[in-house]
Formats: sequence, C-alpha cells, structure tokens
Amino acid sequence: MPKNSRILITGASGFLGTYIIKALQLQGYSHITGLTRNLAVLNKNNYPEITWVEGNILDMPLMLELVEKADIIINSAAEVSFSIKHKKRLLKIAVDGTANLVNAALDKGVQKFIHVSSVAAIGRRKPDETITEDMIFSHSKYDTTYGLSKFLAEQEVWRAHVEGLNVTIFNPSMIIGAGDWEKSTAQLWKKIYHGLAWFGTGTTGWVAATDVSDIIVQSIQMETNGERYILSAENKSYKEVFASIAKTLDKRPPTKPLIGFAAKAMAFVEFIRSALTNSTPIITKETIESTSVNSRYDNEKSKQTFGIQYKDIYQTIKETSTQFLDHVHREMM
Repeated sequence: MPKNSRILITGASGFLGTYIIKALQLQGYSHITGLTRNLAVLNKNNYPEITWVEGNILDMPLMLELVEKADIIINSAAEVSFSIKHKKRLLKIAVDGTANLVNAALDKGVQKFIHVSSVAAIGRRKPDETITEDMIFSHSKYDTTYGLSKFLAEQEVWRAHVEGLNVTIFNPSMIIGAGDWEKSTAQLWKKIYHGLAWFGTGTTGWVAATDVSDIIVQSIQMETNGERYILSAENKSYKEVFASIAKTLDKRPPTKPLIGFAAKAMAFVEFIRSALTNSTPIITKETIESTSVNSRYDNEKSKQTFGIQYKDIYQTIKETSTQFLDHVHREMM
C-alpha cells in the first residue's frame, strides 16, 4: 500500500486513536481522515494535516460517504463500560456500528480493513489459563458486557471477510500510556495518585500504546488477511502493576483486594453513587469477577509475524508517570 493511500480512522480522537495517528504520520502517511464524536473538545492544533469529521459509525449515510474516499480503514471506535446499565448502548454500537462500517467497505471496495478489538473479545473461561487467538468467547461468569460487545463486533468483521473483505483483527490486552487522565487505563494514574485503595486479585496482559499503534501501522504494508493477533507484552498481576504505578508516583499502593463481602459492598456503594451522580461506577460485579482470574495471553503469533520486541512494561509505566506528573504540575501553576 503506497504512503499516499487514503486512510480513514474511526475513534480517531480516542486514547488509542491518537497514538495510531502519530504512528501513521511518523511513517509518512499524509492522507488521513479522523472520525470523532465531538469536534468541540478536540484540539486540532495537536494533529496537523488531519481531516476531521464529526459523527459516529451508527450513521450509515455518513459511513458510505467517508468510506468512498478511503483505501484503508482502521476501526478503533470503542465504547468502554463495565456497567450493566450501558449494555444496550454497548451492543448497538458494536453490532450495528461495525456492520455499517464493513458493509460500506464491501460496497465501496476498500482494500484493507483493520479492526481493533480487545482480548476481552476472546473471553475468559477458567480462573487460571493461557489464552491464544484460537479461543472463542464462551459467556463465562468471568466475561464482561464489554467483552461480549467486542466479540459481536468481531463477528461482523468475520462475516465481511467471508464476503470478500480483506481484514486483520488485533486483540490488545490492557493498553497503557499517557492520554486523557479521566478515561481508559490512563485514569489509573490519577486514581492511584489520589489514593486508590482497591486492586483486582488476578493477572492479565499489559502492552504499551506505542507498541499497539506501531504494529497496526506496520500491518498496512503486510499481506495479512483473515488473521487475528493478540498484542500483549507481559502478563502481570493487577497488584504488581498498581504498585509499580504508585512507586513511580511516590504514592502508597492499593492495599485492599477486591474479594469477598467487602468487594460486594463496595460495588453496591458504587452503584448508588453512580445512580445519584449519573456517572459510571468504578467497581461493579463484572469488574470484580473479571479481575479475579489469572489470564495469561500468548503473544507468540504477533512476535513471529511482526518481529516486534515488546517494550518493557515497567519502563512504560515510568514514562507514563513522568508525563502524568508533568500534567499535575501544569495544573497547579
């Protein structure tokens, strides 16, 4: 694919979307259109030479219009929530939105469709297991509504592949890096800085946002089609990662495990708080269950295909903490 290929990125102003844009520009791609849900909160000066469009993937006429001008689509649009009250919205965006996008891609003859999913779409079946790309979401008690939404979105992509669309699916684990400190995993830094008390008792995969974006951009030039790849650097416990973040921020690490009656009571308190403040609960039944399992993600396929040396997670944590502390100091001035 030539560097003057026309690229459409959905979820372009989101946490991962901004990293993908930077990686594309560093590699010399210049015809980039970014789809965002809210232009008003976007600082366009941070993203020179990007054509921005406000809208969402549920708008089929808009998708047809944008896709007609694209050679490559990178779908990083995502709605993240672990609250059951958001289930209907999560599933609608995942199923209807992804269907709109792949149908438009098929109709307009897009050459390459890159779909950013999540390891949550693969699911967790057991309290302790190693997970590979060959596994399928099983609706276990350790899975989440978010995971279900990502799984159903993938089904739309696979259906389009059967119908002739060139697709590649990426399943990142927990992506870490600097970003909007109120959202995604970046909010961990703010919560731990202000005294987060709780931690999940399980293990999961962790990966640097720069690694994920670099692999996605690299895949444009590779003949990947009909494949999915787990993107994960290291498998570490939530306790270990949270403690590492706290150490680099010179703060006390979380000390209360999310187990037993205390965790259930905390989830109930969060449910009441979110209802009264119309906000998203931090701790839910789903987050307690999903963070209690030891899920280890096998990254061999991605390493062999893309030849990547994943970045050390502790180094990523230190770099992210430096950026967060710079943000805190600027806010105080």
